[in-house]
Amino acid sequence: MAPTSHLRAVSGQAEPRRTDRPAEVRPLQLACPVTIQRYSDGKLSFKDDQIAEEADIRLTVNGQAEAVLARTPGDDLNLVAGYLFSLSRVMCPEDILNIAFSYHGPSRVDVVLKTPVAVRRIYPSPRPVHIAPELLFELKALFEQRQSLFKNTGSTHAAALFSVEGELISYGEDVGRHNAFDKAVGRALLEGTLESVTIAMLSSRLALELATKATTANIPVLCGFSAATSSAITYAERNNLSLVGRIRGNSFNVYANGWRFR
Repeated sequence: MAPTSHLRAVSGQAEPRRTDRPAEVRPLQLACPVTIQRYSDGKLSFKDDQIAEEADIRLTVNGQAEAVLARTPGDDLNLVAGYLFSLSRVMCPEDILNIAFSYHGPSRVDVVLKTPVAVRRIYPSPRPVHIAPELLFELKALFEQRQSLFKNTGSTHAAALFSVEGELISYGEDVGRHNAFDKAVGRALLEGTLESVTIAMLSSRLALELATKATTANIPVLCGFSAATSSAITYAERNNLSLVGRIRGNSFNVYANGWRFR
């Protein structure tokens, strides 16, 4: 479903559109320079480095404090949309009547929703898709090419959403693995492409909360570079979610519902 006129997905790490943007806005900072001490070859030495920016944004929904999200600044609109979607507070962009960001002092976002409480979501039947196993190795290579912030800082997670043909639909990167997934889902939601997503790929371990996010978005395949937790495997088995972890150069582990792989 197409986004409403006041909501547009944020591409990459640009600043979100806001209703109260001042004439002068401080530059968006995703990483900041630091001087560290590095131990190598038996001695300590000073070295210039980059670290990922982490800052809070306070979320208010219909006048009530909802959450404080510690995130990498940028993609804030996608983050908020994905976060609310994962909690079943919204089902489509039209459920968000207004969203206003403020970056004067502590960052905050005020959201007005059409439905004040969580909506009752009816999950569609999982799609009977089949995937060639070799496709995951190609997607992993594409995924790693996009991890620019991780390459500079070594401290961020990423999430990418792909179609069954392997087309990259959306991408999110953040210091928090939940935030990265929410950014990717939020962008697809606002762009009206979420229904085309078949595979979600994560840089993090496959935990229960992330498996829940995948089924909420009706994504049938969740895969990642790390292993799965026991609760995520149990949940995946019960909810017909294909769970794949520890993707390497020519191997991966299937923890649940391997029938989707030809």
